[in-house]
Amino acid sequence: MKENLKNKSMMLVIQEHNGFPTFSMIRATEDCPYVECIFLPEEKHLAIISTIQKDTFHLFPKLDDNGDVVNTKVIRKLNNKSYKEERKQLKTFYEYDIINIEDIINLVDTFAINSESFPYKEFFK
Repeated sequence: MKENLKNKSMMLVIQEHNGFPTFSMIRATEDCPYVECIFLPEEKHLAIISTIQKDTFHLFPKLDDNGDVVNTKVIRKLNNKSYKEERKQLKTFYEYDIINIEDIINLVDTFAINSESFPYKEFFK
């Protein structure tokens, strides 16, 4: 039993996603390899957010010295926005999706402390 608990670093909790009841797994220990895992009931897959970060580029509204959005004189045809944008580099977490129910069950059983007592399989129906 102790051997089985050494990898268990998350806890199952009930949550809501887009108006649907669902479950998610939250970190229970500092050495957990994931930030959060949430089952998306409308798509029937598990979305996983890893603790590993990557550099990505995103477009943000350009701000002037007062912190106000800088508007353009004409609406841009490509993105239909009336303000200037600038590209910024951010650190974001890697995200994964598991779509196979058996793989979801294996991952939950491997990492969730309360997987035996929590009725998470009811959300697969």
